[in-house]
Formats: sequence, structure tokens, C-alpha cells
Amino acid sequence: MASEKATKVWLTIGIGAGIIFLTAFLTSQVIFPFIFRSPKEIEVPDLIGQSYANARRSLENLGIHAVVKDSIWSETERVGTILEQDPAPGQMLRTEGTIYVRVSRGSQQVGIPSVVGQSYHEAYYTLLNVGLKGVVSDSLYSSSYTANTVIRTRPETGSKVEKGSTVQLTISRGPEPVTEPAQEYRDPDDELQ
Repeated sequence: MASEKATKVWLTIGIGAGIIFLTAFLTSQVIFPFIFRSPKEIEVPDLIGQSYANARRSLENLGIHAVVKDSIWSETERVGTILEQDPAPGQMLRTEGTIYVRVSRGSQQVGIPSVVGQSYHEAYYTLLNVGLKGVVSDSLYSSSYTANTVIRTRPETGSKVEKGSTVQLTISRGPEPVTEPAQEYRDPDDELQ
């Protein structure tokens, strides 16, 4: 009878242990993964050259965040275009991860310096030093400015333009020449008659 009782106890302990083991196994393999899904990994897409707004929308659909880390001047890319990204394309990233990007600020803006009153040569190099090009677009007579002196610029002094832009210069021809009335030629023989 004692052995029958001992067998029942061990059988109960075995069944209880089996139930506990089975519960633990099912919890760890089925229930926990369902409740606490681990993020899956995806390959990082190439975002360089895309607009930040479009890239952000695409990444949100994949469960990835896009964050602008920095913006830099670019003479070749429009404002908001992605120039660099981290992590690089092709690397693996977990969903809910973040891709950091650097976007274009567009072309750098510079103010047009005052070159009125400078010789064309001086004005050309003054503009060149700030990243602008100066070209003669017109020339006018002026009693206020000597010949080859800048009279005005288009756009005007102080205006903001993209670095690399062309500034049109109007150059003085100097004072307008005075035309004297032509003297009438008289034949000396006509005077004698």
C-alpha cells in the first residue's frame, strides 16, 4: 500500500512537472513571440538622390524612421535632396530602426557686393571673390563716371543670389562726345565775286 501511495505521488509529481514544462514551452515558443514580436531586419534602401519627403514616406511603410542629421550646401542638388545616409545602402536594419540623412540646403546664397564706381576689371574680380560672375550687359554715356567704370548692376547691390550666378554690369562710356556743328566750306574764289 505504501508503494501504491508512493507511485501515485510520483505520478502526480510527474504529471505536474510535465504540465509545468509544457506550459513553459508553449509560453516561450508560441505566446511570447506572438505578444513580444522581435523586430525583423530589412536591407537598407539607397536613399541618396531622393527627396527627404518621399524617402520618409517610403521608410515609414517599412517601419523605419528617417531623421535629418544635418543639411549642407550643394551647388548641384535641390533643397531637401538626400546627399548622405547612415547606415549605408545594403546594410541590415531592424524595423523601428532609424536612418540618419544629410540633405541639401541648395545653392549657397551670397549678397551682391557694391561694385558701382569700380573699373570693370576691379568689379570683375570683386564679384569673382564672392563666387559670382560679372559680365558687361550694356554701356552708356555718363558725365558722372569715367569710361570703363561700373554704373549699375543687375541684380542690384545687396540682393541675394545663388553662388555662381551671373551679375550684369552696365559700364560707362564716359561723357557723351560733343559734336560741333560742321563749318560750311566756302570757296575763297566765291568771296571775291
